Amino acid sequence: MENYSDRDRGSDIGLCASSVREQLTPYAKPMEAGNHEDVRWAAVSGKKLPGILAVGNDPMMQVSALPYTDEQLSSVEYPVNLPEIQATVLVVAARTLGGGSNSCGPRPLEK
Repeated sequence: MENYSDRDRGSDIGLCASSVREQLTPYAKPMEAGNHEDVRWAAVSGKKLPGILAVGNDPMMQVSALPYTDEQLSSVEYPVNLPEIQATVLVVAARTLGGGSNSCGPRPLEK
């Protein structure tokens, strides 16, 4: 289950595995999704492809792996309008905004 900095305590700590396609939350309007907070390590691999391992230190990292870029997701109104999956987009970040980020409204105030 995805989680973000403003609600990361709502998810259990554990070892999880899924496909990249399963990481895409089925929102009515496609948007950024699938973020995971407080990640110690993440591995992404594919059939007959080299894998990648990302390891976080202190503080831990935020990770998402989706079949689309943010631009592809935000440019369509409905999931049926998304292009055919051709890649995996891995995002490794030190920090992310919460669920109320610019994807569904104005950016948070500076203060």
